[in-house]
Amino acid sequence: MRQSYRLLAFGFGLAVATPAGAQSANNDTLVTSIIGMLTDASRWHVALHGGSGSFGNFLLQQTPAGAVAVRANRAFAVGGGGGFDIDDNSQIKLDYTYTHSGMQLRDWTGTGSDLLDVDNLGHLTSNTVSLEADHYFVGSRSLVSPYAGIGLAGVWAHLSPDITTNTLNQTVFLTTPGGSQKFGMAGLANVGAQVRLTDEFYARAEWSSINTPNPFNGNRAFQSPTGVTYDQPSRVTKNEWRIAAAYYFGKQAPSQQRPTVATSP
Repeated sequence: MRQSYRLLAFGFGLAVATPAGAQSANNDTLVTSIIGMLTDASRWHVALHGGSGSFGNFLLQQTPAGAVAVRANRAFAVGGGGGFDIDDNSQIKLDYTYTHSGMQLRDWTGTGSDLLDVDNLGHLTSNTVSLEADHYFVGSRSLVSPYAGIGLAGVWAHLSPDITTNTLNQTVFLTTPGGSQKFGMAGLANVGAQVRLTDEFYARAEWSSINTPNPFNGNRAFQSPTGVTYDQPSRVTKNEWRIAAAYYFGKQAPSQQRPTVATSP
């Protein structure tokens, strides 16, 4: 009888230990696979980009005679970042973009003359840090690879008024009693194409659109020469056309040789 109990206890212990041991082995394999992916230099890249950025209307007033708006002129946008290829078609990127734009008043009332337009109202500096997820429709290291992506960005906007001189007097049209610095979160989307130049060097052409917070708020306003204060939308669309150069830290190994994340059966 005691021998039977011993055999039963041994069998029960073996049944419990075997799944536990298998699970431990699977966990070790998963960790090893992730480490292998992260240490694969061919998955990592850095990039520099430059292009042109334009904003929508920051302040807008519709009148029976026409519209009046405060806008930012088209400006040069420059930045850089890096990314990681999760697989041949999926990539995550961390990016930074700097834009410096001049503010201007555009008045389309009356006959459409530009006599009421005012330039050099001030300057808007925009610093954007974004985290993006891109999908390549063919392998990212192909000769030509179109892609599209979405992301989330933090935008730091700094508005600095200028003194505008006209024939009568000197005037500061932009007012910032609440402070000139503003931060906000924004969503973004992009489409583009990547072209392979060598095994490590690539070129990109990209269009990006980001829904930035308006640097004007309840404490920031624009007072026109006629004394009218304008209202503003809460968000302003910023569009950029970019040309980028990317460098991968290693040649891509064949797909069957690249580390992948192991999954449990």
